[in-house]
Amino acid sequence: MATVDPSPALKFLTDAGHLLALTAPETSAYILRQRNDLMFEHEIALPEVHRQHVCTACGHILAFGEDSSLTFKRDKKVLARKKQPTPPASKVEKGKRREPRSSGPTKRIECGHCSSQIEIKLPAPAPIARRTVKPAHKIFKAAALGATPSLPKASGSLEATTSSQKPTSNANSKKRAKSRKAGLQALLEQSKNSRPSPGLSLADFMSK
Repeated sequence: MATVDPSPALKFLTDAGHLLALTAPETSAYILRQRNDLMFEHEIALPEVHRQHVCTACGHILAFGEDSSLTFKRDKKVLARKKQPTPPASKVEKGKRREPRSSGPTKRIECGHCSSQIEIKLPAPAPIARRTVKPAHKIFKAAALGATPSLPKASGSLEATTSSQKPTSNANSKKRAKSRKAGLQALLEQSKNSRPSPGLSLADFMSK
């Protein structure tokens, strides 16, 4: 006996159940329940999206916020670990603690018509990779320590330049002093030569 493909019937029941959801919710729930039974007879796995969208017990469409509710429940073991004070551990123990958890939170869906609950285990979140950032004052200290060895070289070069500049400055000052002295002597000689010859005085008459 040839097997009948249930895909057209499943599509028809799904569309009909959603079209009658607002006008005739009880009829819609009955049609969607028949769709679930047909899938079970043909050993077709119910998709996860349909399982969270339509109640598997009564067939009503789950409308969150109106009659059905959606809650997330955290693992009690994880909460108990967070409340307990943890002593300071070594790097090896810290690495062990950072291992990802085997299970994450649980999503609980409750039907507003038959109060049946659907619990779905969610995967554990990936561990957060945190980068250690050095404080600004440590970076400045490291930069200052790296720049200190070049300071003595700079001071040595400054001393060499100042020592080389000292004899040249002394020679220039001596030359300037000599030129000043020569200039003063020339002025004195000019003043002596430019003086008029003195006239006859009383001493000249007395000598005569």
